[in-house]
Amino acid sequence: MKMNLNQIYIPHKSNTCFSKTGNPLSAYNSLAEAQRSANYQSSENKFTPYYCNTCGKYHLKPTEYYCKKKNSTCDCRDHQGNKKDTYETRYDAEKMVKIRGQAGITLYVYECPQGNGFHLTSSKGW
Repeated sequence: MKMNLNQIYIPHKSNTCFSKTGNPLSAYNSLAEAQRSANYQSSENKFTPYYCNTCGKYHLKPTEYYCKKKNSTCDCRDHQGNKKDTYETRYDAEKMVKIRGQAGITLYVYECPQGNGFHLTSSKGW
């Protein structure tokens, strides 16, 4: 079902968030605006809106590449001392493992030792 153009929010381009090819991402002020735009997009490719901690706006991501992260309260850090991403479910963490695997990166899923969901590691015997 197509919407009238006056029902669609025309996004602004982000000044801080960019695609892998260097193009600025479309930025939406609310989840509702992002969802309306996702619904309007091509029916072949489904998109999922997500909140961006960098710019405080919403962006769209192809659903096949969307993995739900959670705002973690754990103290888990990676080998460089950065806070680890936390996934709400093992399914989302394993989905990210498959996505990164397509780029030749081998990762493993483990449950957060502080009980906050799931993390990824490059260490096989974690």
